[in-house]
Amino acid sequence: MREHRELERTYAPGAGASLPDLTALPGVTALGEPEVIELSAAYYDTDDLALLRAGVTLRRRTGGADEGWHLKIPAGVGRDEIQLPLASGPAAPPAELLGLVRGRTRGAPVAEVATVCTRRIEVPLLDAEGTVVAELADDEVTGQAHGREQQVAWREWELELVDGDPALLGAADDLLHDAGVPSSDIPRKILHVLGDRLPEPRRLAAVGPDKPAGRVLQRRLAEQVEELVRRDSEIRRGRPEGVHQARVACRRLRAALATYRPLVHREVTDPLREELKWLGQALADARDAHVVRRRLEVLLDEEPPEPGSAAAHARLAASYDERRQGADRRVDEVLSSDRYFDLLDALDRLVEDPPWTAEAVRPARELLRRRMRRDWKRLRRQVAVEVDAVEHDPAMHQVRKDAKRLRYAAEALEPVWGKDAGRLTRAAKKLTSHLGDRQDTVVSRQHLRQLAEEAEAAGESSFVWGRLHAHEEARAADLDRRWPGLWSAVSRKRYRAWLG
Repeated sequence: MREHRELERTYAPGAGASLPDLTALPGVTALGEPEVIELSAAYYDTDDLALLRAGVTLRRRTGGADEGWHLKIPAGVGRDEIQLPLASGPAAPPAELLGLVRGRTRGAPVAEVATVCTRRIEVPLLDAEGTVVAELADDEVTGQAHGREQQVAWREWELELVDGDPALLGAADDLLHDAGVPSSDIPRKILHVLGDRLPEPRRLAAVGPDKPAGRVLQRRLAEQVEELVRRDSEIRRGRPEGVHQARVACRRLRAALATYRPLVHREVTDPLREELKWLGQALADARDAHVVRRRLEVLLDEEPPEPGSAAAHARLAASYDERRQGADRRVDEVLSSDRYFDLLDALDRLVEDPPWTAEAVRPARELLRRRMRRDWKRLRRQVAVEVDAVEHDPAMHQVRKDAKRLRYAAEALEPVWGKDAGRLTRAAKKLTSHLGDRQDTVVSRQHLRQLAEEAEAAGESSFVWGRLHAHEEARAADLDRRWPGLWSAVSRKRYRAWLG
């Protein structure tokens, strides 16, 4: 399986358009020899085009240097393209690729939906050393949807970055626009063929202080549900950051439904909050197995070499390999479960048709800041509790959770209140990041005690694990000394005045 980040632009030249001088682009000093390529691609999707609607492309291409199966997944900037070679036998999508998009297909069958044939003239763009920095493809295309007799035909140019600076793409936009060649309104070939089968994209209504409060919540929910499903693919591709960001999306959704609960009927949203909590907890071990291992490896590398150092490194690797494998199996089970797919379906319904209460139509200024003020007061009360807490670590962890809820509530209001909400978001983020570092020391100390017990049971010295435990205790104490300054930034009087 091969993967790379695809960065490209698509243009809509007229029938007689010719290429301008591409050596005018930054970093381009010459053009390579053009090559004519015949390409044929079969596109696959569910009956309701779930992949296409999500910006995902699954195709089987023949011809050209990259002949094979291609899966393209939106990745914020550009798309991640995963490729597999063609195999003998039936032309069915590989299970490895279908597994990466189960969060989109939800187990629905995938079949061929269209074919696209392209006659391509490909021109390499070279720098002074002869390196290919980009490729310009002049495509004559015909496409046909399954079940339709009529074909569609069009011409397009694609400019794909290879080893060049991304700024080249922006410069190409200017150069081609000046030459009378506009950017294409249809950036993917399959959309030319099947675009009329897609429903109108959901357009969220404008938000503002005098607009209905429910619009703000719906926008927040839509953003975070999409974020959760996008991270699903990263988790399935073995990316630890995907696990972390999926958990963040779960927390943001739960926080939105808690802070702004008067806007929606709780008999619908309370069960969803519980299911989101279940999902976040199910992903926690995978996150800890990665983050704590990385932290302990750094600490162990910083220790002076001792007779037991090699055994400690071996124990750390073996222990966390086992933890990671167990956590990965658990994640695979969760992401393949009916419970998980039911949750995603329920979240989609929540975004499409929220169960509004009468409160949702009230102006945002009348309700939302007051709801966030409750979170602010909740945090202040927990900070006061922490001062006298006997169980210091649990109390600090609760401060962190309450600070996160305030941060997420403020984030949701940034489209409405801009800088005022943004300042509070940033102050709360600094506090939660600091307290997150502290909580990591709590988790790492728990793991270090387990490693020490394992070492002693195996007849090894546990001294090094004790040293690391003391190091993490000292780190927690240092973080405790510094967090009140970050808290003071969140508790300023100006926020009390703004929250009303």
